Parts: sequence; structure tokens; C-alpha cells
Amino acid sequence: MKPAQHLNPPALQYAGGKGDPYVTTIAEWIEKPETNNSYDLCIFGVPLSKSSISFSGAHLHPAIFRKLWSSFTTYNWDLDFDFTMLRAADFGDVAMHVTDIATCHQNILETMQEVTKNFSQTFPITVGGDHSITAPLVKGRKAANGKRIGIIQFDAHLDVRDMDYGGPSNGTPIRNLVESETVRGEDIVTIGIRNFANSRLYRNYTEEKGIQVISQKQVQTRGIESVLAEAMECLESCEEVYVTFDLDVLDQYIVPGVPAIGPQGLTTDQLFSSAYTLGAWSKVTAMDMVCVDPSVDFRDVTSRVSLHLFLHFVSGLVQKKKS
Repeated sequence: MKPAQHLNPPALQYAGGKGDPYVTTIAEWIEKPETNNSYDLCIFGVPLSKSSISFSGAHLHPAIFRKLWSSFTTYNWDLDFDFTMLRAADFGDVAMHVTDIATCHQNILETMQEVTKNFSQTFPITVGGDHSITAPLVKGRKAANGKRIGIIQFDAHLDVRDMDYGGPSNGTPIRNLVESETVRGEDIVTIGIRNFANSRLYRNYTEEKGIQVISQKQVQTRGIESVLAEAMECLESCEEVYVTFDLDVLDQYIVPGVPAIGPQGLTTDQLFSSAYTLGAWSKVTAMDMVCVDPSVDFRDVTSRVSLHLFLHFVSGLVQKKKS
């Protein structure tokens, strides 16, 4: 089954194998899509990094992300539940044009639009790819349902670069969504902004557009629970909320395999607890994870962090279903 026009099966598919009858791995849990089956969540990859400002091998991330599925189980120890109560399917990867970034972005938009329409009860999780993919993903949801969408972005950068300088890149998704009137500025919250990663002029832009920005320093001072509660309250008037995780929001010692590494980032505990909380929030309807570059990683450390981010988010989805 092909869930959407531009979705193709992954180039590399890893069989789960049943080495232990008493253990279920992520690879065993996630299914291949079948006709007329309903799923609680779906995953699809977007192997695009040509649109990155700096060199990036982020297009390799979806494949490595899948390779690690056989290394981890579906059981959450702290919460004492198993993911197998949810049905999950791997929808494959969005087809990318060899050279044309605009075509790639259009394929992403149409894929999300089609998935949103045809699988309205399925929660889509996208594995990037660079951060440029977030704009067409959100545009796809908007085209499909016309709802007022809020965004919670975890990122060291504002991502509001002027598109006249280089076009839609990994530094422009938030500006792209505001300028296209897909999302209102006041419906965007960015968490984790760091020193020496942005400019005063782009800060001016976020302030003019009403984008709420919470810095890494504020997270450390106030605590992630307080910050996240404020972000969620800010977006209560939205009909749905889209969450995007740029892994460079984490400190460089945690994620050596991101293109824009830097010190003074968030911790995995802060990000994972946020993922769980947002996964359990009824307003959140879609999520992406971007900017992991396996070509500069060490022993897949950063890809393992992204997989655990996914697992904590899915833990929230499980909690929501149980409630």
C-alpha cells in the first residue's frame, strides 16, 4: 500500500526478528502500511538537506533512525506501560527531487495534506531532514483542514531569516509560515534560544510579529515545567498545535551529530519531559524532528537521542489514549 502519492518505501528496511519471545522491539511494533487499516500513529521520513545553510547530511537521518529500531523495546519502565496498545505504521519516505528544492518542498506539502485528509485519526510524526521541511509540513496540514494552527518550536535559532537571501532554507521555516499567513505570529512559541546563535534584527522581527521566545537561560532559571505550561496556555485559542524539535536545541556534548552544535543547550531530561507532556496534550496533532546529521555523528549517539525523543513523545500519546 502507498499511503500518499509521493511516499515510497524506505530504501533500506530492517527486519525486527524475534530473538526473545518475551521482548518486543520497536522494529517489531511498527508495521508496514496495509490497505483499510487504521493506525494510531504513522511515521514518514523526509530525506532532505540540500536546503541547509551549512553543510548537512541530515538526509541520512531517516535511514539511521529506522536502523536503531531493533535496539530498543516498546516498554516504558518509569510509566510501566507498553506501546503495543497503539498501532503504528512506517509510511516510508517522501520522494525528493535530485536538485530542485522547490519540488521537494511541494512533495512534502502534498504528502502531509494527503496524509491529514486520508488518515484523519492517525497522528503523523515526521523524521527529517533539515528544518526547512517544517514549513511545507504545516502548510500541508493547513491546506487539508483549514484550522488555526499553533506552533511550539524547540530550537537554538529563531529560524526567521530573510528568504530573499538564499530562499526557503533550514533558517527560514518560521518566517516562511508567518509571511505566507499560514500561522499567526502570536500563535508561535520558540523554546531554547541561545546566546550567539541569532541577531538583534531577527529578534526585532519576532517581537514585531508577536512570536513568543523563551531562551535557554529562562528554561534553566524557571524550570522546563513552568516554561512549557506558559507555552501551552499561550496557544489555548488555537484549534491544533504542531510541535517541531530541532535537535540543536540540546547541548553539543549530548548531540555531536547536529550541523549547528553549540554549548549552553537544553538537557535530554528537559527535552524528553517536554516531549511526553506535549504528546499527551490533546491539542497537539503532529510532530517533526529535524537536523540530525549521521555523517558527523559518533556511534549514532545523536540518532539515539532523536529516537528516545520519539519514544518519550509516543509515551505521551499512550497516556492520552489511556486517559
